[in-house]
Amino acid sequence: MAIAIGYCSAMRGWLLAVCWSVVLVPSVAVSARAQTSPRRLQAIVAEAERLGARTGVAVADRRGTLLYRHRSTEAFAPASNQKIVTALAFLDVVGSDFEFETRFLLRDGVLVVEASGDPNWRTGGPYDPAAAFDRVAAQLRDAGIRAVREVRLDAGPFTGPDRPPEWPGNQLHLDYCAPTSPFLLDAGMYRVRVTGAGAEPLVEVVAPAAGVRVRNELKRATGKSRPVYGAMDHGDDVLVHGRYGALREPFEFEAVMQDPAAWYERLLRWRLQAGGIAIADSSAPGPDRLVAVVRSPLRPALERVLEDSSNVDAEQCVRVLGARLRGDGSLAGGVAALRARLEAKLGGWPVGAELHDGSGLTAANRLTPGLLVATMLACGAGASDNVFRDCLPVAGVSGTLEDRFTGSPLRGHVRAKTGWIRGASSLSGIVESADGELRYFSILMNYDPARSGFNKQCKQLQEQMVEAIAALEPQR
Repeated sequence: MAIAIGYCSAMRGWLLAVCWSVVLVPSVAVSARAQTSPRRLQAIVAEAERLGARTGVAVADRRGTLLYRHRSTEAFAPASNQKIVTALAFLDVVGSDFEFETRFLLRDGVLVVEASGDPNWRTGGPYDPAAAFDRVAAQLRDAGIRAVREVRLDAGPFTGPDRPPEWPGNQLHLDYCAPTSPFLLDAGMYRVRVTGAGAEPLVEVVAPAAGVRVRNELKRATGKSRPVYGAMDHGDDVLVHGRYGALREPFEFEAVMQDPAAWYERLLRWRLQAGGIAIADSSAPGPDRLVAVVRSPLRPALERVLEDSSNVDAEQCVRVLGARLRGDGSLAGGVAALRARLEAKLGGWPVGAELHDGSGLTAANRLTPGLLVATMLACGAGASDNVFRDCLPVAGVSGTLEDRFTGSPLRGHVRAKTGWIRGASSLSGIVESADGELRYFSILMNYDPARSGFNKQCKQLQEQMVEAIAALEPQR
């Protein structure tokens, strides 16, 4: 049974006073872990800094009592630990039962789709877009409607560029830089299948299956050259290029959409027509009506943000946050709403902290370890705390922690968000202490971005720090 605890803490000077209500869910204690003083943790932090990583650490128990700090008020590039504040602020605003809601309406004979920024529409999943559009077509048929004058996508408050301006411009073709959109399918990616068939392979777009034309410009790999595949969409065409080798089995790869809304509209038109709904300017308009509402829950999106470290899902959530709080679903509006929510919740804003996106991919982001721990305690209340912890990767078990802590007694007893960009490595979350209590921690490490391969050492040091955190003596 969950135990509700309310209290007010000054967090002993590492952030402004805030009032919290935290729900603790009991968990299984880890045996054979002796409690220690902070000396072991301090020694590991000192070793990290000796190796060249400026390191910030903050640790608090569920009551908000500070157990350890080192540079906890200094600002660091957080990498994907930025997603913690994004997820928690969004949960705090909308609640754990929130659903994205996309509305389809007839207005003067035009089928209008009102954007919700829903990131869950994924081909083959429980919120398959083709299946959703088929249901819209069925709703129209059930209402006796066999034609609409036109299809129009209404972006509403979701305006502005599709990516944060400070994302790396030379990486926008990669999956972790996929664009956001008021109307998003398949995380802004499309899938191409290449099948060996005679002298020239067969090439087709299989998801979203929207009837696009494919131009096959693949060349056979010769000599020692390796097969390589790429694609670029131009309007209704997809150009597939590269080199193919021996194709004994079909090969699939993904490419970034140039305009996700165009793919959305193309698939909608395709499924309407397949469902017997004509799109004709000459059709007589019927009465205005609500045709269908398609909903999907928040939980799958948060799992991708925290467990899989999905950048596009984080940025979509930021845009929805801005639309709800400020009527501004642009990326800039979402970041402004995110900061305002955190500042109001925490009662202040640390010196040097900066927010530039929701995912942490922008190198200019700055957070303090204290802010991250305080956010986990301040926003993780009631059902939100349960959902947040459930969506975090589990050490040695799932997500980005699947291959970490594998030989440690903490395997299965740490839930935390990883993070890495050049020059920044991070790990923040929750660990079960030696006495069965939950410890909230943040470890942020920054180093020379030109230093290659150092993140492996940083990760090892982070795991040692978390073991020391779990063994810290509790404050009575």
